[in-house]
Amino acid sequence: MDADPRSPVCLAPHFEFLPIDSSRGQIRILKVAPGRVGEVIRCSYQIATVHEDVQYETLSYVWGRMDGNRTIMVEGTEAELTDNLFDAITRIRHETELRYLWVDALCINQHDGAEKTAQVDMMHRIYSDCKQCYMWLGNIDTAAMGATELEALEAAKGALDAIRLLAGVDPDYRLPSSLATKAQQTKAGHAIRLLMDSPWWSRIWTVQEATSPKNATILWGPISIPWSLMKHAAEKMIRGHYPPAERLDIHNLVGNYSFFTAPILGLIWASEWAVRPHPPLKMLWRFRYRDSTDPRDKVYVILNLVAEGTYPLPSVLTSDYTLNTAVLYRRVMLDLLRNERGLRPMIGLRGERKSISGLPSWVVDWSRQPEKFNIASFWEHSNFWLCYTADRGLPMLDLRALTSPDQGEEVLNVNGVFFDKILICSDTIARDEGEERLYNMVAEVIAKALVEEPRYRVISEVYWQEALVDIIEGNHVNSENVIESVSGDAYWRAQMLRYQRLFITENGAVGLGPSETSIGDEVWVLSGGRSPFLLSPLRVNDAALETRDSSYHYTFRGDVFIPGVMNGEAVGSRIENQRFVHIH
Repeated sequence: MDADPRSPVCLAPHFEFLPIDSSRGQIRILKVAPGRVGEVIRCSYQIATVHEDVQYETLSYVWGRMDGNRTIMVEGTEAELTDNLFDAITRIRHETELRYLWVDALCINQHDGAEKTAQVDMMHRIYSDCKQCYMWLGNIDTAAMGATELEALEAAKGALDAIRLLAGVDPDYRLPSSLATKAQQTKAGHAIRLLMDSPWWSRIWTVQEATSPKNATILWGPISIPWSLMKHAAEKMIRGHYPPAERLDIHNLVGNYSFFTAPILGLIWASEWAVRPHPPLKMLWRFRYRDSTDPRDKVYVILNLVAEGTYPLPSVLTSDYTLNTAVLYRRVMLDLLRNERGLRPMIGLRGERKSISGLPSWVVDWSRQPEKFNIASFWEHSNFWLCYTADRGLPMLDLRALTSPDQGEEVLNVNGVFFDKILICSDTIARDEGEERLYNMVAEVIAKALVEEPRYRVISEVYWQEALVDIIEGNHVNSENVIESVSGDAYWRAQMLRYQRLFITENGAVGLGPSETSIGDEVWVLSGGRSPFLLSPLRVNDAALETRDSSYHYTFRGDVFIPGVMNGEAVGSRIENQRFVHIH
């Protein structure tokens, strides 16, 4: 469900005269009258109840832009549609038979918050009970193929024929006429890439719409392929089950085929949640980078992927569109902390900026980040999280005291011990920072530290050099540990340095922290934190403090790595000084 805020206002009167009772499972079905291409599309409504013996089909699509004057007639009233939705209904309309179709933008009153909430909560049932789901990937882009309309269509047919071969439809792998020559196979491979470039693959609601229906068909312009064959092809490819190279060379066809397998296998994986829900933290991160018109949908789609009556987020029992996004995300974060019984949900942000106004610094912004701000690396940090026990010796995280009436719901209260302050830090390490530049950064941060604290020259300069080089080379990671098919130290170098900063603390410790690491930030070991965390003290004039005492009030920076404190070494001598910090 990805309706545009400009959804057809002209349909509002029909919604008033055709009210539905969502508590009884009622939905509106769009009856699309038969017609030929070029004729006006005429529709009417029928009220139905999910689970009744009503044969209806559903549409999965990207809303798209409203560029042209594309209209249909609904109950005698003209309704303006986006180009993509108009094209989808045109494609689905039958020449001689009535089609019974459920389309979110036309069957839900987008301007009635209560109805929208109730209908979104029903969407798993709506898609599960449909006779067929049509997944509209748009028209074939002839310009992108650099071909005439006829040539583009032939290449697209070759693409779908290749996918059928990869799915094992013909165990003898006999080539159809569309793939008879190497030139045709090359064009088909290019067309497969264009098929997977459709924005349909990046929508958040696609996850539900592709996993709930029992039967589904991919529509691409005038051609189609069963969704089941797309899934079979991806599964066979990932297992290395290809056609013989002399028939169809998979590597010549598509090269590195992860662009095809990854999005499809992700949807296959999500389809298992209804039977075996994964931890909600993983569910949210898995599809965080998909698009949604409404940022709240990043959370609500999860509710529609698990079995009915299952609540992975206890504070979010319904898709409430009257709820402020910042409030929703904050409640989700508290649920995640309680579910994990620790601070794992707070790792890997690396100083990523937030786009949702009013969001506390400790809350993950699940909305899609602009590309230049997209620096979070939850999965990478998570791969090392269980290797550390920095909080060993501290009491367990007090799940009942995470927020309090005294501090307010926006403030996270966590017990911990203070370790040290940042004395100096490097520039932010770029995504593909060169090796020579990394070693120069080590030299630069040491030089800056010696200017600030000349007394360290004799004692610490050699230690700093060795310790910082160990960090950038990943020497503290066991090279025999394999992470995502590479050695642990190689994985560290490739994944754990980018968008982070090297630092030296006032008492001479060295470490690696998020991109916003600043002089004067404080390193704390917190209950429930297998890694230490970096906090930035709030100043007396900060608006967040209002009338509060400024002591031990912070904004959240992120998790840090400091050799020598990752296994509880910082806690023992400081245990008597533990106290609560308040993170805004």
